[in-house]
Amino acid sequence: MGIFAPDGKLAGFLNALGNLIVLNILTLICSIPIFTFGASMTALYTMVMRMARKEDGKIISEYFKAFKANFKPATILWLIFGGLIAFMTFDIWLLRSITGTFGTVYRVILFVIILIFAMVLIHIFAVLARFDNSIKNTAKNALLFCVGKLPQAVLMLILTLIPAILLTVSYRFISVDFLIGLSGPAYLAAIYFADLFKAYEEEETVE
Repeated sequence: MGIFAPDGKLAGFLNALGNLIVLNILTLICSIPIFTFGASMTALYTMVMRMARKEDGKIISEYFKAFKANFKPATILWLIFGGLIAFMTFDIWLLRSITGTFGTVYRVILFVIILIFAMVLIHIFAVLARFDNSIKNTAKNALLFCVGKLPQAVLMLILTLIPAILLTVSYRFISVDFLIGLSGPAYLAAIYFADLFKAYEEEETVE
């Protein structure tokens, strides 16, 4: 049957796409209270990394299991880093009326710091999804991964921001964002993270 075979590439692609749509909707719903966004994203990364590693499982039940298991550390780290990002974003908005070199340089510096925190936060979700560790060590390891693989970290940030950037281009992309705006970039990032974490997972297994 070729491409249309039940275990063919087309069927595999459609199955993966369906799972990503389900995961995206689950993540959006679970993120409605805002403070649960960290746990929602960690659960999403747990599932997409399993998909990247070709690990089978029940999408919905396993998602909520991961959400519950990582709720406390994910929420604390999200409130810290997300709060800092929100504060600095608000600071940039307040200083928008300040003209001249000082105002411009200050806003640029704040914007760069926001991007750095966002990169670290993406890695935090991935590290939490894959490793059992303390909150402090999770943040530390996420930062080390960012610094050690800076070009890749920047690429992961760009992938994550693409859905938001598309919305600034046209509101018509809202349907795409609703279906795979979070899960699509997370899955692409998971392919990278699965390879990045492989050596460290082998070390844990040996220990």
